[in-house]
Amino acid sequence: MLEFRFDVGDALERAGFTAYTAKKSGLIGQSAYQKIKAGDMGLTLKSLNTICMILDMQPKDILVYKEDEQDRKNLEKIKKRP
Repeated sequence: MLEFRFDVGDALERAGFTAYTAKKSGLIGQSAYQKIKAGDMGLTLKSLNTICMILDMQPKDILVYKEDEQDRKNLEKIKKRP
């Protein structure tokens, strides 16, 4: 499961990117901005690209993969396929 390494919403606000600038610029939709603020990982690659641009970071600086039980189950299903 992918998780944010830090509070991305807070980092965006410290960089001057708020709900208002999200709406005004059109770079990230308001619903995507709200997801980011809530820590929801349901982001598009376009939104991730914008976050990287604003924070001057690479995706690996923002996200981390942590295997969970569902990931292990899915991997077992894949391995069992012929």
